[in-house]
Amino acid sequence: HTCRYHAGKETINSTYGTRVAVLAGDYLFAQSSWALANLENIEVIKLISQVIADFADGEISQATSLFNTEVTLEEYLDKSFFKTASLIAASCRSAACLSDVDEDVKEAMYAYGKHLGLSFQVVDDILDFTQSTEQLGKPQGQDLASGNLTAPVIFALQSKTAPEEAAELLEIIESEFMEDEALPRALELVTSTGGLAAAQQLARDEADKALHALEVLPEGPAKRSLQLMVDYVLDRLY
Repeated sequence: HTCRYHAGKETINSTYGTRVAVLAGDYLFAQSSWALANLENIEVIKLISQVIADFADGEISQATSLFNTEVTLEEYLDKSFFKTASLIAASCRSAACLSDVDEDVKEAMYAYGKHLGLSFQVVDDILDFTQSTEQLGKPQGQDLASGNLTAPVIFALQSKTAPEEAAELLEIIESEFMEDEALPRALELVTSTGGLAAAQQLARDEADKALHALEVLPEGPAKRSLQLMVDYVLDRLY
């Protein structure tokens, strides 16, 4: 990855170079694989192994769809699942597997993790438009500038209430921000077309699905902690 900063901190790549970054990643991967094997639970091993494949699918999907203004919400959610929600879903189901619960609880925990992860990713994509460069630890609108069209942009391009502004946004994106002040104008249009508001509602909808999945669990501190995790994800919007 070529980013110099991530979450406000310098990346390993920018500090020590690509070779060290790759080796560090290989080391962490080896350590995690060893820990996974030591669980001696084949279902968990299969779940986490699938996550690794999903990561690759997500990154390839993103890299091959840059500046694609015809990307659909369904395609965006699929990519978001592969990049983010797959790991959370598999981790939640893995915990259920290791707790020796019934299949319906395992499925519910997977659904909880999936929708929590999707909500988290949508919120993360919203923050790229609403937070300052200082808060983000990277330039505001960097995803959009690089051609990664996320939920707020997809909704903005589909706006029925502001078709002229949606058309202007489409033109800016298709030009790949060649004109001066194109990116700031695009950021304004994503808000004025209702793209941000629609994305916020999507994040809440996914959060509600996550909470619904928890209904199979008995009341107690563990369930309450999982519910609070959903609140934490949505609190990032404000």
